[in-house]
This record gives sequence, structure tokens and C-alpha cells, in this order.
Amino acid sequence: MQGLVNLANFFGFMLAVLLPTFCYLTAIGLFLFAGWGFWMQSHPDNPFRSRPWVPAMSLALCGVCASFDQWLNKANVSAGTGIQVSLGSALGYAPNAATTSLLGNGPSDSVVNVVQMFLPLFQSFGAMACFFALIAWHGVMSGRSQRTLTGCAVQFVFGICLINVLPIAQTLVGFFQTGGTTTA
Repeated sequence: MQGLVNLANFFGFMLAVLLPTFCYLTAIGLFLFAGWGFWMQSHPDNPFRSRPWVPAMSLALCGVCASFDQWLNKANVSAGTGIQVSLGSALGYAPNAATTSLLGNGPSDSVVNVVQMFLPLFQSFGAMACFFALIAWHGVMSGRSQRTLTGCAVQFVFGICLINVLPIAQTLVGFFQTGGTTTA
């Protein structure tokens, strides 16, 4: 099991290292695309005649990609958790060393322990899913994708859920331990 956890932590760290690279390269590309779009709007063969908002939206999305960690932090606050995300430092998550038994005292402890062991992979993959939801949203808005805006929003929400998988798992375990009743 430890080998699988080490592999998952490696992939989580790899995604956490690649995400800032993708964000900054995308920000540069969107900035150049927005500049080209504004320049092309002054020409008679304007490719954005039917979608004049695309260059401005690309410029705004450039800023979102350049400050992606702050946007994820705001989304985490909206989700009700205090998880802080920082790009460039493996998303701020260190691999968890298993100091206790994986099984714990029962099935609920086992579920929480497994989620904790794979937490870097879940959180890095969730942040990457949020990033690709923004890229898909740009494709929908510029007319290059057949996806829906609702699909992009659902992908972003599930990415935030993956970043917050530990509090969600603990809430679900608590819900099922009490037999489906919640205590205030």
C-alpha cells in the first residue's frame, strides 16, 4: 500500500508543479490573443464580428489565470472551508506520513485515513480540473467548443470538491455514523 501512496503523492506533486506552468503560459497566451483580437476588431475582415466580447473576456481570463491560486482560495471560502492554495509550492500540501494504522478503529476511520493518504493527488487533480474548466469556458465563449457553460460550472464545482475532499469525507462519515441524522 505504501508504494501506491508514494506513487499517488508523486503524481500529486507533479500536477502541483505543472499547474503554475500551465497557468502562466495560458495567461501569456490569452494576453497575446486579447491584443490580437483588439487589433483585428479595427479591420474589415474582423473574425469577432459576431462575438465582440471575446478579446475583452480573454483579457479578463488572463488575469484569472495569472492569479489562479487566489481564485481557488476564494472558491474554497465560498465552499465553507479554510483550505489555502498556493501555486509554486506543491499547492501547499505535504505528503502525509502514515503514523497510525491505515485501518483505524473501524470503517469510518479507514475511509478518512485513505483519503488523507491520497490527499495530495486529490487536491492537485481538483485544482487542475478547475483550471481546465476555465479553459473550457473560454472555448465555449469564443465559439470553439460545443460544451455548455453549465458543464464548465459543474466541472469547476467538482474540482473544488476534490480540493476539499477531506472535510467532505469527514462530513459524510459523520453523517453515516449517526444513522443519517445531523446534530447541531
